[in-house]
Amino acid sequence: MKKIFFCLALIVCAATLTGCGKASTATESSSSSSTSTAEVKSKGNCTVFECVEKTTGKDTLEDMNKLIGFEGTVLREGNGWKTYKWELNDNDSVETTFYSTSTSTKINFKDDVIKNSKVDFSKYSELKKLLNSGEKVSYDKVKELFGGQDGTLVEKDNSSVKYKWVNAEGGYLTASFNSDKTRCSMVMGRM
Repeated sequence: MKKIFFCLALIVCAATLTGCGKASTATESSSSSSTSTAEVKSKGNCTVFECVEKTTGKDTLEDMNKLIGFEGTVLREGNGWKTYKWELNDNDSVETTFYSTSTSTKINFKDDVIKNSKVDFSKYSELKKLLNSGEKVSYDKVKELFGGQDGTLVEKDNSSVKYKWVNAEGGYLTASFNSDKTRCSMVMGRM
């Protein structure tokens, strides 16, 4: 019984120490990754941010392959839809879901790339109050409330867009708008 307890204690200690070491390594690499991520070249015709900007919400698979410059791979599929993924580099990718009448494109990247020390979430409660009251809140109003900083387009379909803001501490908020950005429908994230 003592041997089992001793072995378990050693495993817990090893896991704890290993976990601590990995946490500091992850912190070190994430602080340096903002520069390296920005410098990683896309193997496609566009950066991850340019790719989502150029989509229309009605793109075909052929349109997306031509836009990005190589063929995507099937990521998942269901009844009436199929999602393809284009790996632009180790950090960035584009995912497009094709439906019968529309498409939805989102991008994946490291948040450190868009960290902005001027992004300020201190007026989030004001935004929440406006949204809960049913008031029409535009992109420009959200931008104003988040320190006057532009968000980064991270998702687009034929009827809506989604923008993301990341502050200096790594907190983020993502806001969904109709396609002309006159009405915010949802804000979510971690501050």
